[in-house]
Amino acid sequence: MRFGKRTILIGAASVAAVLAISIGVYNASRPGSSPTSGLGPGQANAAQGKAKTEQSSTPTAPSVLLEDTQLKSVKIEPVGRHLFTVEREAVGNIDFDEDLPIVQAESALVGAAATLEVASKELVRAKNLYASNVGVSQKELDQAISDQQTAEGALKAAREAVRDLGKTDAEIDRMIASGRIEPEIVSRIVSANVSETDAPLLRVGQAVAVRVMSYPGRVFEGRIYKVYAIVDPGTHRTKIRARIADPRSELRPGMLASVMIRVQQPLEALAIPDTGVVREGDGTMTVWVTADRHQFLQRTVKIGLQKDGWDQIVDGLKPGELAVTEGGVFLSNMLEAPPAD
Repeated sequence: MRFGKRTILIGAASVAAVLAISIGVYNASRPGSSPTSGLGPGQANAAQGKAKTEQSSTPTAPSVLLEDTQLKSVKIEPVGRHLFTVEREAVGNIDFDEDLPIVQAESALVGAAATLEVASKELVRAKNLYASNVGVSQKELDQAISDQQTAEGALKAAREAVRDLGKTDAEIDRMIASGRIEPEIVSRIVSANVSETDAPLLRVGQAVAVRVMSYPGRVFEGRIYKVYAIVDPGTHRTKIRARIADPRSELRPGMLASVMIRVQQPLEALAIPDTGVVREGDGTMTVWVTADRHQFLQRTVKIGLQKDGWDQIVDGLKPGELAVTEGGVFLSNMLEAPPAD
């Protein structure tokens, strides 16, 4: 049924071929007449048979001719290019600010800073009393000096430990000055499990877009700051952590999150709106093209990226061709319509 119009075209060609064969046979059978084109009867029949076979095997693209009133059912636009974001999706959850080792290291830093402050004050007091010969022995002074030096060493080691976990000196100084870890970034971390097949694409610094069910339509932007080097053998997934912006402190630890990870720079490619692409019954993808905005030819295409209502066309279309961007299904259904009597 789909190729009814094409069958009519081929039928006309077949009639012409049969007519040519009949004339050739008639000429060959006439006394004294020479075969067509100087060939013997057998050669002429073989040549005509070959021509007939070539004509009948030439593919003809299904086509539809629309009347002016029917053109309102389709939208036609030149094929152009579209910018696609290349992303991978993962399921995760809003987590506490840091891994437990980082929290422990930051707590140790704050504690070491407080200990050093106390030891430094005690040393100053001991020195003053010792200089005044008021109740402080040399042994007590030496102990105060030792305690202060030990506290200095502990603070230095704590700073190095926190720095190795990714904190900057400015962040470290801020924690020491405030006497606490940074509470303003708690609940602004998302952890997600990514398929191991996508693991080679992951990099620290890649942008993420996070959505949670509690705030439909909202997107929380951020960047990956840690990619784990281990793949879970049970789930075949690897873990990432990203820091996301949450200026109104709306996110809570434990919230389910959908995480889109931008794994490479946006790709500009040939594309048309997905409303112009039709999936046929055999699974092939087709579009409709036209040169005069009345006669439409069906074209098989290969689809690549699909994003935000656009389909990348890997093969089958050229830039600038006029294609149907809305109403492709309408044209495909016309092919399936029964022929008029």
